Amino acid sequence: EVMSRCFGLTLGHARLPGVPKDFDLVSIDGSTIGDAKYFTLVAGERLPPAKFSVIAEHVWLLEKIPAKRRFLVFGNQRDVPVQWLKRYGHMVQGIEFYFLSDDGELERLNG
Repeated sequence: EVMSRCFGLTLGHARLPGVPKDFDLVSIDGSTIGDAKYFTLVAGERLPPAKFSVIAEHVWLLEKIPAKRRFLVFGNQRDVPVQWLKRYGHMVQGIEFYFLSDDGELERLNG
Protein backbone atom coordinates (compact mmCIF):
# COMPACT_ATOMS: atom_id res chain seq x y z
CA GLU A 1 0.00 0.00 0.00
CA VAL A 2 2.73 2.46 0.95
CA MET A 3 4.67 1.96 -2.29
CA SER A 4 1.48 2.16 -4.35
CA ARG A 5 0.67 5.51 -2.73
CA CYS A 6 4.26 6.73 -3.13
CA PHE A 7 4.28 6.07 -6.87
CA GLY A 8 0.59 6.73 -7.50
CA LEU A 9 0.17 3.27 -9.03
CA THR A 10 -1.51 0.00 -8.21
CA LEU A 11 1.27 -2.48 -7.44
CA GLY A 12 0.77 -6.19 -7.00
CA HIS A 13 2.47 -9.56 -7.08
CA ALA A 14 3.45 -10.70 -10.60
CA ARG A 15 5.87 -12.71 -12.70
CA LEU A 16 7.33 -11.09 -15.79
CA PRO A 17 7.71 -12.93 -19.09
CA GLY A 18 11.18 -14.44 -19.39
CA VAL A 19 12.16 -13.69 -15.77
CA PRO A 20 12.11 -16.75 -13.46
CA LYS A 21 11.10 -14.82 -10.33
CA ASP A 22 7.88 -13.59 -8.78
CA PHE A 23 8.12 -9.91 -7.83
CA ASP A 24 6.16 -8.42 -4.93
CA LEU A 25 5.40 -5.02 -6.44
CA VAL A 26 4.64 -4.71 -10.15
CA SER A 27 2.49 -2.10 -11.88
CA ILE A 28 -0.23 -3.27 -14.25
CA ASP A 29 1.70 -2.04 -17.31
CA GLY A 30 5.06 -3.39 -16.03
CA SER A 31 6.68 0.05 -16.02
CA THR A 32 7.39 -0.13 -12.27
CA ILE A 33 8.86 -3.24 -10.68
CA GLY A 34 10.07 -3.81 -7.15
CA ASP A 35 10.54 -6.31 -4.41
CA ALA A 36 10.16 -6.15 -0.64
CA LYS A 37 12.78 -7.52 1.76
CA TYR A 38 12.63 -7.88 5.53
CA PHE A 39 16.16 -8.49 6.82
CA THR A 40 17.93 -8.34 10.17
CA LEU A 41 21.54 -8.16 11.25
CA VAL A 42 23.05 -11.43 12.46
CA ALA A 43 22.41 -11.67 16.20
CA GLY A 44 21.13 -8.12 15.93
CA GLU A 45 24.59 -6.64 15.43
CA ARG A 46 26.73 -8.28 12.71
CA LEU A 47 26.53 -7.77 8.96
CA PRO A 48 24.60 -10.57 7.23
CA PRO A 49 26.80 -11.81 4.34
CA ALA A 50 24.20 -14.29 3.07
CA LYS A 51 21.54 -11.58 3.01
CA PHE A 52 23.95 -9.25 1.23
CA SER A 53 24.16 -11.89 -1.52
CA VAL A 54 20.36 -11.98 -1.77
CA ILE A 55 20.28 -8.18 -2.15
CA ALA A 56 22.92 -8.39 -4.90
CA GLU A 57 20.88 -11.08 -6.67
CA HIS A 58 17.77 -8.89 -6.66
CA VAL A 59 19.70 -5.84 -7.84
CA TRP A 60 21.15 -7.89 -10.70
CA LEU A 61 17.71 -9.19 -11.72
CA LEU A 62 16.14 -5.74 -11.57
CA GLU A 63 18.96 -4.24 -13.63
CA LYS A 64 18.14 -6.71 -16.42
CA ILE A 65 14.47 -5.72 -16.60
CA PRO A 66 13.54 -2.87 -18.98
CA ALA A 67 11.21 -0.97 -16.66
CA LYS A 68 11.03 2.80 -16.11
CA ARG A 69 11.26 2.40 -12.34
CA ARG A 70 12.95 -0.45 -10.46
CA PHE A 71 13.23 -0.57 -6.69
CA LEU A 72 13.77 -2.54 -3.50
CA VAL A 73 11.97 -1.66 -0.30
CA PHE A 74 13.31 -2.95 3.01
CA GLY A 75 11.70 -3.37 6.40
CA ASN A 76 12.86 -4.37 9.86
CA GLN A 77 16.46 -3.16 10.28
CA ARG A 78 17.54 -0.10 8.31
CA ASP A 79 21.23 -0.96 8.86
CA VAL A 80 21.08 -3.91 6.46
CA PRO A 81 20.35 -1.97 3.25
CA VAL A 82 22.39 1.02 4.45
CA GLN A 83 25.48 -1.13 5.00
CA TRP A 84 24.93 -2.90 1.66
CA LEU A 85 24.76 0.46 -0.10
CA LYS A 86 27.96 1.62 1.66
CA ARG A 87 29.80 -1.40 0.24
CA TYR A 88 28.17 -1.88 -3.14
CA GLY A 89 25.99 1.14 -3.85
CA HIS A 90 28.51 2.68 -6.24
CA MET A 91 27.92 -0.32 -8.52
CA VAL A 92 24.13 -0.03 -8.62
CA GLN A 93 22.56 1.56 -11.68
CA GLY A 94 18.93 2.61 -11.80
CA ILE A 95 17.65 0.73 -8.73
CA GLU A 96 16.00 2.78 -6.00
CA PHE A 97 16.43 1.62 -2.38
CA TYR A 98 13.80 2.48 0.23
CA PHE A 99 13.32 1.73 3.91
CA LEU A 100 9.83 1.38 5.36
CA SER A 101 9.79 1.82 9.14
CA ASP A 102 7.40 0.02 11.45
CA ASP A 103 5.38 3.23 11.80
CA GLY A 104 4.87 3.47 8.01
CA GLU A 105 7.46 6.15 7.23
CA LEU A 106 9.10 5.66 3.84
CA GLU A 107 12.69 6.83 3.34
CA ARG A 108 14.71 6.84 0.11
CA LEU A 109 18.17 5.47 0.87
CA ASN A 110 20.02 6.19 -2.37
CA GLY A 111 19.93 8.63 -5.28
